[in-house]
Parts: sequence; C-alpha cells; structure tokens
Amino acid sequence: MSEADWNAVAYDDLSDPMYEWGMALLATLALKGDERVLDAGCGSGRLAEELLKKLPAGELVTLDFSPAMLEQARQRLEKFGARVEFVHASLQDFKIATPVDGIFSNAVFHWVPNHAAMFRSLHGALKPKGWLVAQFGGVGNLARTLRRAHEVAERSLFREQLRGVEAGPHFEDVAGTRARMEAEGFHVSDARLHTVVPHFERRERYEAFLETVVLRHPAAKLAETMRREFLREISRRTLLEEGAYSLDYVRLTVRASA
Repeated sequence: MSEADWNAVAYDDLSDPMYEWGMALLATLALKGDERVLDAGCGSGRLAEELLKKLPAGELVTLDFSPAMLEQARQRLEKFGARVEFVHASLQDFKIATPVDGIFSNAVFHWVPNHAAMFRSLHGALKPKGWLVAQFGGVGNLARTLRRAHEVAERSLFREQLRGVEAGPHFEDVAGTRARMEAEGFHVSDARLHTVVPHFERRERYEAFLETVVLRHPAAKLAETMRREFLREISRRTLLEEGAYSLDYVRLTVRASA
C-alpha cells in the first residue's frame, strides 16, 4: 500500500459510522429497480452492495480513486457479475461511456480537491434530468478533533515530522456548494447541514479510526512508535474534553437533477 492510498481492509472494518449514514441516505432513494446508477466514490463497496439490492434489474458503476478500495469493492461485488462496472478514476476528471440515471455518493466529496471540476464531471455523467444524491463533510466538520490533532502535532516531538502535512479533506458550506453545482448545470432542490456525533466504546478502535480515516495523512508520516504516541495523546485529550471517544461530524447533504 502506498502512502497516498487507503488501507481498504482496515477501512472496511471501521466504516460503521459512514455505513449507517449511507444506509439512511439510501433509504430516501425512490428507485424502480432497473436504473443505471453511479456510486461516486464506492470505497470498499459496503453501500454499493446495498444499492445493488435495490437495483435487481439495474446496473451499478462503482468509481473510486483508490486502487486498494476498488479491489476491495471488486471482491465484495463479484457475485453480482456483469451488472457491476468498476472504474478507477478521479471524480474531478472522469468520463463514462454510457450515461447514468442517477448518482449516489456518501462520505467522499470532501476528499476531492476541486469541487467545480468534480461537479462538471458528475453532470457530464448523467442522462438529461438524471438525479444526484450525496452526503459529505460540511463546513465545521471535525473542527474540535482537528484542532486537537493540530495542537498535538505542534509538540516538539512531532513538529518537524508533521510540518506542512495537512489532514487531507476540505469542508464546504451550503451556499458555495449550491453555487458550484448550479454553475455546472445542476438544479439543486435541497442542500443542508446536520451534525452527528459517533462514539467509540474502546480507545483502540477510536485511535484506529483516526489513523485509517480522519488523520491518515499525518499518521502515515510517523514511525510506528511515534504514531502510537501521537494518536494516544489525541484520544487522551478527546476523552478529557468530550467525556467520550467521539467525533464532531457535520454532514452536508445535497439533492439535485441535471
């Protein structure tokens, strides 16, 4: 696994919070069952599998930028045979041969650097009047968690190794997201923020989640012993400040048509 890629096996094991949000979002889709749908950022394929169950006579295009994630999804979805198409590409620069009826995405867009280019590519993948339903990190997402991580990274033990290293994602507001989508041709019917605070019963699982998802870029820069101390100090401060091993998530949900 390269430093830039995901640990897809660990993510699959730890992704219950994203899976739960995604399942709630999937429940809002009014599908006939014969559509062709794009899962934009399929990850390890947990939600893609559930989406395929809702498309018994349809097709699913699973797209991800991570080779490791796409391989994990391929292993999970191979039982669906030719109804699944796998695409290795960036959401900000991709094309598919056959347009889709709809696009579903969960917990992905905040990892894409250029949202204008992303929405341009997504709009280009849709049939006329096709739909998009997506949820991703919005402004204020993980603010307290990232503040603690920054404070720990400034300690002398970690400062040189983590100088200039960013967590990776960026979080947009409703107005900016709506404007970018409409500029690329989308008709936005809904765009809103909501908060959710998942809790982890065990410190070890909380730290594994930080290492695999939230802080995977800085964690990858540290040797094993230092990485363990970095994550341990963040979890210690979290428990002290929050009273639990928790994450302060803010989700941005958008619904639109082409």
